[in-house]
Amino acid sequence: MKNPLNNSQNNSTINSQEQLWNSFINGDMASFQTIYNSNYQMLYNFGKRYLSSSEIEDCIHDTFLNILNYKNQNTEVKNVKAYLFKSFRNQIFKVKKNSKLEFNLIEGTIPYEEDDHSKEIILKDLKKLIKKLSPREREIVYLKYFQNFNNFEISETLDIKYQTVRNILAGAIKKLRTLGKDYTHLLFLVFN
Repeated sequence: MKNPLNNSQNNSTINSQEQLWNSFINGDMASFQTIYNSNYQMLYNFGKRYLSSSEIEDCIHDTFLNILNYKNQNTEVKNVKAYLFKSFRNQIFKVKKNSKLEFNLIEGTIPYEEDDHSKEIILKDLKKLIKKLSPREREIVYLKYFQNFNNFEISETLDIKYQTVRNILAGAIKKLRTLGKDYTHLLFLVFN
C-alpha cells in the first residue's frame, strides 16, 4: 500500500537514517542503537515470511553484529533501509542455506484501516491472488507495496538490475489484474 506520508516526509526519514548512519560510522553508538530500534520491527516483519520467531531474532542480531564488526568497510552506504534489508536477507540465506526459501504473505502484512473482519477478508482474498505469483514476484510486490521500497531500493536489496525489477513488477501486476478480475476493488487498494 502507498505510504500516507508525503515525499518530503519520506525524504526526511531517509536523510535522518543516513545522518544516523554517518554518526555511527564516526563512532556514535547511540546512533547505531537508534538505527537498530527504528528498523527492528520492519526487519522482523520481513523475516516472518521465511523464518520462525527465534530464527528471526537471531538473524536480526547477527545482521547488526556483522554491521558493527565491519563498520569500517561499510562507510559508503547510500540507502540505509535498502542496505539493512539486503544484509538481513543475506543472513536469512546463510541460516537457510540447505533448505529452499519460499516467500510467504502472512497475516499482519496489510496495514489496512478497517475493522478486523473486513481486514481478514481482504487479506485472505489478496493472499489467494499473490500466492499465484512466483516467489520472486511475491517478494518484489511485498517490498514495493507493503514496505514502500522504490525500484532502485528493491534492486539494491535483491542484487538484481533496476530494469529487471521493473520487468518483474510489471509482469506481476499484469498477472494479478488478469487473475483478480473479481477482486478489482482489492487490487485498487493495493496498487493505487
